[in-house]
Amino acid sequence: MSAALSLRRRGPSGRLTPYGLIAPGVTILILLFAVPAAYNIWLSLHDVTPYDALGDGQFVGAGNFRSVLKNPLTLSSLKNTVLWLTLVTVAIRLVLGLGIALLLQASVLRRLRLVGLTRTLVLIPWMIPPTVAVAAWRWLLDGQAGLLNQLLMRFGLIDQGVPFLGQTSTVWWCIVAIISWRELPFVIIVLMAGLQAIPHDQYEAAAIDGAGRLRSLLYVTLPNLRPVLGVVALMITINSFNNFVYVWLTTGGGPGTYTQVLATQLFSAAFVDNQLGSGAAIGLLMSACMVVFSLVYLGVLQRRARA
Repeated sequence: MSAALSLRRRGPSGRLTPYGLIAPGVTILILLFAVPAAYNIWLSLHDVTPYDALGDGQFVGAGNFRSVLKNPLTLSSLKNTVLWLTLVTVAIRLVLGLGIALLLQASVLRRLRLVGLTRTLVLIPWMIPPTVAVAAWRWLLDGQAGLLNQLLMRFGLIDQGVPFLGQTSTVWWCIVAIISWRELPFVIIVLMAGLQAIPHDQYEAAAIDGAGRLRSLLYVTLPNLRPVLGVVALMITINSFNNFVYVWLTTGGGPGTYTQVLATQLFSAAFVDNQLGSGAAIGLLMSACMVVFSLVYLGVLQRRARA
């Protein structure tokens, strides 16, 4: 009450003070997010190259979107993005992440005083920059001098090197392995935090009722982890769908265009073919897909929470 009276006494300048305080933050948000988004929309409606001056370019309306949607490569890239880059890697990371997080919570590690060591080892892949990780995996999977081929030939399992990153039967599984190995620690750490937040009393009550480890997992652990799993699944899904680094550095979209995804198609269109408008159109289509997915996913989570 006294604060409201003091603002009234100060007049209009006092009422404008809160807006002045948030103005710097709003300005930064506008410059970092709103302006680039608006410029991306402008690019998608024009035929423009990287060599044109700012503001130049011929207005084509929805022409870029039509050309992108008519391109047969777009459907293939969308399938690779949704199936391999997103669904497969997200499912593997969630399953392995939950399993490893449960193992790291085991009491035997505390008895042996290995908690700190095991958690540090888990974090190592996440500490390595993606470019270094991909370079190491490319050396490991190289068709001639790769360590994996050398071991397989030494044990007599193969007669000659297998180009794991150069043949369609193995290339996607290799990319999935690289992404899962590099990004798995994030899921593990978040799920470990969620596990530590579960009250121990619930496990004791379940044990008194005769529930074993499997029933405790199904009726105590997973229900308590549902909000954390929902947030983690949403975050890694968005990150995977928009990911560019792993596919581009591993195969460049090859062999041929077999591993082309929407992000690499965007890069190729904008900076290889010099069609910034087409690249911007692909980017907007990707954003639209993620907005729709996020709204549907969050809606399902909210309905389950109410139920």
